Amino acid sequence: MKLAALATAATLVGLVSGHGRVTTPTARVLGTKAQERCGAGAYKVLNSDKAAPIENAVAKIDSGYNAALCPLFFCRGHQFDDNTSNVQKYTPGQQVRFLVDIVAHHTGTANVSIVNLASQTTIGKPLFAWPIYTNNSLGPDQWVKNETDFTVTIPTNLGTTCSTPGACAIQWWWYAFNKQTYESCVDFVTV
Repeated sequence: MKLAALATAATLVGLVSGHGRVTTPTARVLGTKAQERCGAGAYKVLNSDKAAPIENAVAKIDSGYNAALCPLFFCRGHQFDDNTSNVQKYTPGQQVRFLVDIVAHHTGTANVSIVNLASQTTIGKPLFAWPIYTNNSLGPDQWVKNETDFTVTIPTNLGTTCSTPGACAIQWWWYAFNKQTYESCVDFVTV
């Protein structure tokens, strides 16, 4: 009986290894540039569980990893060069709906911000922020809807900062207090 319970627990742990990612709008995906720049170990982890914490990939960094070209804690190491056909076009003031797939709830904090891809910094204040995100003490009937389905507004004061592909992205960032980080980036230009 104890062996059956342990086997069931081990199976459940495997099922919740993935945690969260943006599904709408189209977020960055992995490609050949990520494989080349992140090394085989980190790339394999990132590719095998698209919603897993970044720390899982960090644990598998090998000699093929290039920290300067694969910043794992910025857009999850996903490369703009692999996503040039996924660049969204938004107008200042436009509302953009986000859908996030949360596979396992881990209490933490989260935000959605516009990021400068060259400097790897945020531009302005977060577009949306949660001081407490995916509170795992709540049951499914109490989960907060705007953690997985929300709208952000493209700022009207960006000027030409985000008018060139590869200049900006909208980054969804979630830090679970159990020391796990999740990110998705949506590349965009303002028109």
